[in-house]
This record gives sequence, structure tokens and C-alpha cells, in this order.
Amino acid sequence: MKMLFGKKTIIGAGIALMAASSAHGEYTLKITRGNYPEGVKIENISGCIPEEYAYKKVAIDRGWTAGDYGTKLNVCLSPSFMKQGEVCENALILPLLKIEEGEWLSWEGCAVYPLFKENYTIECREMGRDMWVTLAEFEETDNSWERHMVDLAVYSGKEIEIRFVCRSHHGYMLALSNISVKTPVGVELQCDNLTPKFFAADELEDGMALTRFILTNTGADIAGCVIGLTDGDDLQAKTEDTGKWKTGESREFMLRLPVALNERKDYKITIEGEDFGRQTVAESFAYCTSFRRYLLVDKGTGMWCNACPSATLAMEELIREYGDAVIGVETHDNDLLANEINFSWLKFYSIPCMMLNRVKKSIGGNPENFGGYICEPTEMEITVDELTRDEGSAMKAKATIRTSDYFMPSDTISYRVGYVLTKNINGNLNNQYYQKNIYNVNSYKQYYYLPSRMLYTLCNFPNTSLISPTATMEENVSFTGIDGSLPQKLEAGASYEFSWDIPLPVGYEDFDGVRLVAYILETQTGIVVNSTAIDMGESSGVEVVETKDCRVADDDIYDVAGQKVMGKPKRGIYIVNGRKVIYQ
Repeated sequence: MKMLFGKKTIIGAGIALMAASSAHGEYTLKITRGNYPEGVKIENISGCIPEEYAYKKVAIDRGWTAGDYGTKLNVCLSPSFMKQGEVCENALILPLLKIEEGEWLSWEGCAVYPLFKENYTIECREMGRDMWVTLAEFEETDNSWERHMVDLAVYSGKEIEIRFVCRSHHGYMLALSNISVKTPVGVELQCDNLTPKFFAADELEDGMALTRFILTNTGADIAGCVIGLTDGDDLQAKTEDTGKWKTGESREFMLRLPVALNERKDYKITIEGEDFGRQTVAESFAYCTSFRRYLLVDKGTGMWCNACPSATLAMEELIREYGDAVIGVETHDNDLLANEINFSWLKFYSIPCMMLNRVKKSIGGNPENFGGYICEPTEMEITVDELTRDEGSAMKAKATIRTSDYFMPSDTISYRVGYVLTKNINGNLNNQYYQKNIYNVNSYKQYYYLPSRMLYTLCNFPNTSLISPTATMEENVSFTGIDGSLPQKLEAGASYEFSWDIPLPVGYEDFDGVRLVAYILETQTGIVVNSTAIDMGESSGVEVVETKDCRVADDDIYDVAGQKVMGKPKRGIYIVNGRKVIYQ
């Protein structure tokens, strides 16, 4: 049985390049006003019912339902957030179909809430038989659509039933769209572009950046074609003729793209053949500067913030667009994860708020203001070369800072190394963790279905900034940098080393699961010149935040600014023996 697992694409799920004619007997699942057509059956195989508190909509007892998701209307949905230990088994069964020669099963799938990824199988049963045969198994891990295909050649001439079975172990919801059984026609490709957006000068070869992408033929067999890179209408690079390219076949291509230093290069991936001319498959850009550029994105958020899910979606889109070039730091305000000192230094006066590389003019509720600061020359680089644990409760970091030959030494502009620690905080903490959600429009994707008050079992707070025991309202190395970390005047084409001790963040017993985000700060403006991130260990969870009655007095109580509290504390968050405590 030949199978194809679909690839992610930059532009849409697949680009149709020629008009397609209907194949004999082809089938397309069409849902009207949330109702499945006659002949389609849905079944709750396991009998498990989704947890109603996890959904504003679609928590039903009959398995699959239909609804809207993102820009797609009338898609197939399988709600699957069960009690721990229960397994969702929901079946969506297509009508009995006679399979013609050359037909494929095709569809798009996604995980509605990728914090809880989705698993499912594609199964087939011949007419007159009881046993279902598994054709393929899939795991959706992203809330963007991905195209999949399965070849049905072995069932040519036979009548069969096909079913999609969501077999989810504590997932959230599976969405499927554009389900069809037909013979692929025309020219249609899907692209997974693996090329980074940012290059360092030493990654070029004779002024050429190496692009890498995978193209999957989701249309008819192609007799032969040429794959190319274009800048506008100008062909920059191309392959030899590919020869025959069969339906369902994926091929990897690597082409060199001319890129000038400190200039953005927009390009298109194209296909060209005698029968259909040159057509665009995907678009992207490459930007080369002296060192590879990283994008530090500060995000202000809070559990109580109704509008903050929109910023979460915006951050997901940034990561989808720029990959690991994005380094996120989420700083909470006025909740159990609050980092009030860092939030004060960010100067975010409302949330959600986002800022790129600490450039004040980029601040906004979403990344709309980032555009003018994405592609900028980067003449400095920082790498963390070593992380070692002290015998006590500190970690020692060693970094190398480099300047390029184009770096301009200055007697008035100085730089320092700064850093912040972050941690992914989600699931199984305690029932004081929650997230607010006001969105009731399907364009907000998962938040259209998530409840208005998302309890801790559904929460996800990635890259949350952690309180440093050395930070105060007056001094904060996350924003001022470490005094003496770099010489007052730096030289071009030079390399500098710096080591520093990192104390345990407040409320933690170890560094497991903590991430070090280190960067170079221009001290006069506070702008991040370049950054890096390194994980310091596997996740082992955060200490429980205790709640105490404020009538009880404890020894060694400190406020979040690190100042010892004398006498009875007021209501609020304090540090007691290295633990975060709420007095009420």
C-alpha cells in the first residue's frame, strides 16, 4: 500500500496550476450548514464523552460533529479532551464507494489546540467484510492545515468503506477538511520550505545562499518539469528536467540563491513545463548579514487578560514564519506567574503587548509594527559555549561575543551582556492557574472552542520569564546588562569572552526545564543587538505557590523587589525561604 504524508506549505495547502476536470465516480464530502450528507455515518466507538468544561462548543456524545475553524467553514471535528486515562475513539465513515483505477484519498488535517496533539487512523473495509484494515496512521501537531494523501490502487474495482478514526490519548480536537476520493488531475504541488530566513555571511558560498525545500506532487503525473527560483520574473537558479514525477511522490531540492550582504532577497519557488508554463509554488525571502540574526520577542500577558489569546496566535504565526530565529519571552503581570520587576522595565502599560528586540517603536498589541525592524544589519553575535552547575544553587554560563569587520567602534556607544531565564509552564500545576478567553469568532481558531475560563489543565504559558533574586526596580540585568561584561569600547573583527553566575530563579529548586536567553544590549537605548537561547535541562515542574493567611507571620519574608519585609506583610506576593507565597 503506497502512502503519502503531506508537507507544510508557505502559501496554502496546495497550489492548483491547471484547471482540473472531474474524474469518473469521484467523491467529495460536502457539509451543509453543519450537517453531514446522507450516507455519512458517525460513531462514538469507545463511548467516552468529552469533558464539557473544556469546550464552549461541540462537546457532544456522538463522536464527530461539524463546525468552523479559522478561515474554513463546515469542517469535520472530533472533540477528544477526555478524563485522564480515557481514550477517544470517534469514527467518521464515508459512504460505500467503488474505487476507480488511479484514485486517491485526499484530505487536510490539523490539531485544533496543538498543546494537546491529535492522533488518528485511516481504515478501510471491503463490502461484505466485517474487519477494518488500517491504511495509515497520522499525528497532527500543528493548528495549521496539512495536506495528506493515500493511494487506493489496491482497491481498484472494489467497493469499500473508508473511515477516519480519532484515537486520541488526551488530545483536544481533530479537524479535517476537503476530504475527497478522486483521480488527481492537473498540476498541483505542495511545498515544505526548509530554508531559514536569516543567513550569516560565512554561510554563503561565493555570494550564494543554499535553499532547501521539499515538493510533493499532489496532482497528476508530470511528464517532466524544471524547478526554479525567481526574483520577480528573473530566473535566479533552476534544476535540470526532473523527468517523470508521479502522483504522491516527494522530492527534495537544493538550489543556490544570490544574496547581497545586508539586503533582503525576495524569491519565488516555481515550476515550469512545456504544457503549463511557469507557475509560482511558494514565496519567501532570505536576508544575509554579518552574523545570523535572531528575533527576541517580548510579550506582555496575564491570566486575567481576555484579549491575550490573540497575541498567542500572533506568536505562533511568527514562529511558523521565522522558525527558530524567534526567541520568545512572555512576562506576566498581576497574576501567579507575574514578574512585576521585568514587566515594569518593559514599560508595557496595557496587555497584550509585543516588542521586537526591545525597540520601543515596535511596541503594539500584535507584530504589525515589527516589519521595519525584521531585516537589519547584525554586526555582533553572542553564543553560549558552556553551562556548568555550581556546588550550590547557581549555574555558571560562559559566552563568546564577536564583532564583524564592519562593526563601527565608538567612544560613546557601549554594550553589555544581558540575560533572562524562562520556562514552559503548562498542565498539572494547581487549580489556581487559568486563562481568560473572550473570543467567539471562528477566525480565532482554537479559542473559538476553548472555554471562557480555561482551567490549568488546558493552560499553556510558554517561555514565561522567571523572577531573578538579584533583580530590583533600580537594577535589572535583563534590561541594563551585566556591568563589566564587555569593554567600554569594542573593536571591529574582535572576539570577547565573558562568564557569569546565574542564581536559581525565585521559587525553584533546580534549573530543570529552564531556558537561558542571553543577548547583547546597547546600553544607551536598551535595544537587543542579537540574542541566543539554550535549554538548561528537562522539565521537572514549578514549586507549588503557597497561599497563607496574612495574619500569620513568617521569618525572612521578602517582597518581589528583594527587600526584606519587617512586621506583618500586606496582601500580595512575597518570597519566603526562596518560595513564592501569596498572602491574603
